[in-house]
Amino acid sequence: MSTSFTDKQKLDNDVNEVAPLESVNPQSAGGIGSWFLRDMWYFALPSSALKKGKMVPKTMLNEPILLGRDQAGKAFAMRDICPHQAVPLSDGVFDGKEIMCCFHGWRFDTSGTCTAIPSLVDEQEFPVCKVKTKSYPVREVHGTIWVYFGDESESLLPVPEAPGLGESLYEHTTNNLSVPIHIDYAALALIDPAHVPYVHKSWWWRSAKALKAKQKHYVPSANGWTMVKHQPAKHSIIFKLFGQFIETEISFCLPGCRREYITFCGRTILSGISTLTPIDDTHTELNHTTYWMLPGTSFVTPVIRYFVNEFLGQDVDIAKKQATRLSYKPKLIPTIKDAGTPGAWYLLLKKEWHDSRKEKRSFANPVPDSILRWRS
Repeated sequence: MSTSFTDKQKLDNDVNEVAPLESVNPQSAGGIGSWFLRDMWYFALPSSALKKGKMVPKTMLNEPILLGRDQAGKAFAMRDICPHQAVPLSDGVFDGKEIMCCFHGWRFDTSGTCTAIPSLVDEQEFPVCKVKTKSYPVREVHGTIWVYFGDESESLLPVPEAPGLGESLYEHTTNNLSVPIHIDYAALALIDPAHVPYVHKSWWWRSAKALKAKQKHYVPSANGWTMVKHQPAKHSIIFKLFGQFIETEISFCLPGCRREYITFCGRTILSGISTLTPIDDTHTELNHTTYWMLPGTSFVTPVIRYFVNEFLGQDVDIAKKQATRLSYKPKLIPTIKDAGTPGAWYLLLKKEWHDSRKEKRSFANPVPDSILRWRS
């Protein structure tokens, strides 16, 4: 697909508009690395990590969260603080129906509502059911658990899903990694194509010595964008052998979900979703869930987990280096066109989502239909 002078000029203007340096100064109000998106679903756990009658404490978006699964198998989430004297509820006992605080034995149901205060005697009236700890909406999708942070009076968005699955039968596994940087920096890395040949230098992937010009078509979609389906570059052994039969489509959506699926002769064979969940201002959790359409082949899970950890671990290594300098709050230029344009779009999308919620209006996707070109 060629790019005309008019299209290229328009793209130049678009990039200049979406990537002003002041918008990416971490010290500026509302700038990169300074706040989290609300009214969004965030990945919490793979479903397999939450057994019936069990609780798992987590910190998400600087908030202590208790995740659990009741005896009927339904997942729930609540604030992991007893409203009596601030002891973690996750340190208490869960019988599959109620959580008993370890300090005074107060009990709470899975909606966060208090059901009993043992110290009360019969003649002491107290509105026990009015004592609550905050609860959060929870959804399970394709073997993953998501928690909603935001105004529940608003219409909740659909949970981000791995693409191309449909009604297909599949196996799946989730890799979990800790990234020591704010979600914004992790998101910029997740959608940046220019770093790949320099960071991901595995023998089975590609080399920085083989840089090639790329040209991809991007279109706006939901609260993100989609790189239109195309044949992937022949940078790995499998793609070199079967590239003419393979197509891939890559998409991104807020708050930090990169999705990709691969088809062979038109049928999905592999799908994946990488999700970013902020723990606090300087730590982010990266979860990648891989789906493959070969039921009964769970025995290959260790192999898939190895390659995913090897690949994403290289990103974590770079993030660790980056973290040693971000503490100095440098002014950065992370949105160099054209490879950095998706990063500029991310910042625009984040701002527009925040503004649309604040102004109580519909979200207007700022991503233009674009042809982007870069070398990697």
